[in-house]
Amino acid sequence: MAQLWVKTHGGDWLRADRIIEIGIETVREPHDGPGAAEVVARLAVAAGGGNRKHDPDSSAVGPSARVLGRYPDGDTAQRVADQLVLILLSAGKNAQITFEDEDVLVRPVHEGTTHDSPYNGRALDPC
Repeated sequence: MAQLWVKTHGGDWLRADRIIEIGIETVREPHDGPGAAEVVARLAVAAGGGNRKHDPDSSAVGPSARVLGRYPDGDTAQRVADQLVLILLSAGKNAQITFEDEDVLVRPVHEGTTHDSPYNGRALDPC
């Protein structure tokens, strides 16, 4: 299986095999315009402290969510989310996936990859 990494809105990297769902959510922060939306990845990891003795609800297990990108409207966010899903489903090589405006960019990663290796933006090129 290919090892894919997806860059979050905050700048850190997620392993794509930990993502169980890609979706969009409306942004509720006051500094964003009305209708702003985020592309969100839900991860297959446990959430909660796991200490049922002191807090019965703390051992809840469920997906955590990470923001991948923020967009001015829901239609744009949905297009980006759809692009990302197609790329993740078709990927067969190691790659880094990032977002630039409304584009989902893909950079194949192999032993010759450097910090300035180009992104191809659509599909995974053969190494």
